[in-house]
Amino acid sequence: MVQENQEEQKVVVESGVLPEKLLQALQTCRSLPSVPSVVMEVLDLSQDPDIGTAKIAKVIARDPALVAKILKVANSAWYGVRREVTTLNQAVNLLGINGTMSLALSFSLVRGLQKNDTATFDHQAYWRRSVISATASLSVGKFMKAYNNDEIFLASLLQDIGMLVLNEADRNYGKLVASANRDHNRLVQLECEEFGTDHACVGRWFLGKWGLPDVLISSVASSHGTDGVDDPLAKAVAIGGRIAEIWSNPVTAAAAASTSEAVRKMLGAPPEQFDLILSKTAADLPEVTGNLDIHVGDESFINGLLDQAREALAELNIRAMQEARQFANQAQRDSLTSLYNRTQLNTVLGVQFDLCRKMAQPLTVIFIDIDKFKSINDTYGHHAGDVVLISVASKIQSATRDSDTLVRFGGDEFVVLLTNTGEDIAAKIAERIRSFVGDQPHRIGEGHHINVTVSVGWATLSAQSPILSAKELLEAADRSLYVAKTNGRNQVAKAG
Repeated sequence: MVQENQEEQKVVVESGVLPEKLLQALQTCRSLPSVPSVVMEVLDLSQDPDIGTAKIAKVIARDPALVAKILKVANSAWYGVRREVTTLNQAVNLLGINGTMSLALSFSLVRGLQKNDTATFDHQAYWRRSVISATASLSVGKFMKAYNNDEIFLASLLQDIGMLVLNEADRNYGKLVASANRDHNRLVQLECEEFGTDHACVGRWFLGKWGLPDVLISSVASSHGTDGVDDPLAKAVAIGGRIAEIWSNPVTAAAAASTSEAVRKMLGAPPEQFDLILSKTAADLPEVTGNLDIHVGDESFINGLLDQAREALAELNIRAMQEARQFANQAQRDSLTSLYNRTQLNTVLGVQFDLCRKMAQPLTVIFIDIDKFKSINDTYGHHAGDVVLISVASKIQSATRDSDTLVRFGGDEFVVLLTNTGEDIAAKIAERIRSFVGDQPHRIGEGHHINVTVSVGWATLSAQSPILSAKELLEAADRSLYVAKTNGRNQVAKAG
């Protein structure tokens, strides 16, 4: 039953249709955020195909605070003007029609929707996350070379507006947000459990009710996804929200790891590019928050969080390198005995052969074969055979040195590579391997032990040796193993 409910919630969220109970609560709520009057006028102007900068300037001029904001942005480092912009008409011409409307909507919405009441719902934390998301989305948009940066900023600023709506419609919503402990993904999960949908879908409904452009609404609706998001604006918004999580989620390392992976998948950006996006976001935050009158923290606080995010990414990169090394090591190992495999032997033997020839040092290869191994499998089963292989590998390891290279060559054959080891020591090690394996019974099950012996052959590369290649050295050891086998097994033979 629980699984069926979860599937129903998933369908509702993906379709964007609000559950009937929630929709009724929203429609009857009398305290939902209202559209500021200047926003309505700007939206009306946006429907006019013949709109000009003069008309926009005329509407904005009725709001002195908004005029001051737009002039401030026009003269900011974002636009890099050489001469000071002193009039609203100049600013509108510089910013463009779409840019001016997006900025007017951004400033007006923030001013109209901000509240100081934090008894249950933390409005300050909400706006802090929103402005970080918007600033980060701008950085992502610049990386993507998007030409609608103002729309990106506005859409990202509005991506969590559904939270404000739910807070007005449900008096317990603030407690639900608090229980997520600033983990946005956890909040979305809790919302789906409580309401059957999330605040992105609520935001889509609400902005549609306001009559905002479809491109903004669809970006808000897809802000919680990364897979399957193709529109550049929607991508920038979704990633901006992920980056904001680095600054707001108390588990910085996990948030940085998740965001880094999202950036890699959606943008194909390498880690160093992701670091540049983070740095750009941190550098722009003071100016953006100053323009919007939203306090995120002073410059030292922002840089401290950036350092924390970088540390998390560095830790993530170290962990990835460790995992890569571990994976590479596993690829070199035999899965049953954990000794090196034949592929690794070919690599190591070739390198060591050339080095020993160059340094005039001896090199010995020992070939080992379990006697009558097929009869062990036939009598006791293949599982017992595997147990014997593991046991023999362990005995070989005990009989050799830490510097020696141990290999499962294949089947019931093993190879030991002894670097800088002459014939006298090689003979002792070869005999020790034979006796370590054969002198003690091998346990194959509870209360069941069997005797196992091995035949051993070895060959040494020396200054007087006619051997010319690593392959010839291995073949010489193999031939000496054949001699040990034909002479009665359970013995050691040296290459002649």
